[in-house]
Amino acid sequence: MNAIVRGYVPSRFGQVHYRIVPGPDDAPPLLCLHQTPSNGADFEPIMEPLSQGRTVIALDTPGYGMSDAPPEPVSIEELATVADTAMRDLAARGELAEGPYDVLGFHTGSLLSTELARSRPERVRRVVVFGLAAYEAEVRAAKLANLRGAFPRPGPTLEHVEKLWAIIGTLSDPRIGYEERHVAMAECLRLGERMPWGYISVYRYDFLGAMAEVEQPVLVMNPEDDLWQVTRATSHLFRNGRRVDWPGVAHGVLKLERERVVAVIAQFLGDQAAD
Repeated sequence: MNAIVRGYVPSRFGQVHYRIVPGPDDAPPLLCLHQTPSNGADFEPIMEPLSQGRTVIALDTPGYGMSDAPPEPVSIEELATVADTAMRDLAARGELAEGPYDVLGFHTGSLLSTELARSRPERVRRVVVFGLAAYEAEVRAAKLANLRGAFPRPGPTLEHVEKLWAIIGTLSDPRIGYEERHVAMAECLRLGERMPWGYISVYRYDFLGAMAEVEQPVLVMNPEDDLWQVTRATSHLFRNGRRVDWPGVAHGVLKLERERVVAVIAQFLGDQAAD
């Protein structure tokens, strides 16, 4: 039986959808924040195993999954506020323990996790991030300017579907089956022109500056995907961080390497030596 329970909490942008697996209250809960253009379902392979030590929550970022969308792309800072407010609301409901929590972010979620740790050090205890989209300002500006051409827009033919399918094939680990790739593509198509909004938030955010301000322990997980090189080049900016490289594993690491991923994360979150 699936231990994951689903629900909604309010936000300034409407309802925010979440998944939760209750666990022991004697450890800080773990908040999981997904990549663009996906949703909290990405974390389903690891939520129940990690819940053996703590309550695990995965949010759908506003505009993705089953969360309501803002009227336009919003900042990483605003999205971090939504996430922290959701954690406060869940604690007020009694669904998780009051007090500090840990965060786990994947790609876009890594920026949200970093912003939560930077701006709310009294709320965030430890940080786990998968992939760092940490670019200098001029690179971010160029990526932002080229974003419209990077992802196919809906049109009168299926050309945009073919382009999107090619992108998914390039990014996916070869072990990810075609059915799962189709599901991922269907999610992207469902979003329409809103699909790349998360990337707009990413490229407008000074991730390099934020990383340098984080004082909490940070575990940088670095699968060999599209952020492999930039993560290797910038992870040292977390003053209290350490990086674990995962060569030979691209997108799909949470499912393909579930046991290893869970073991490394659980050890990091449970280790009290650096507290």
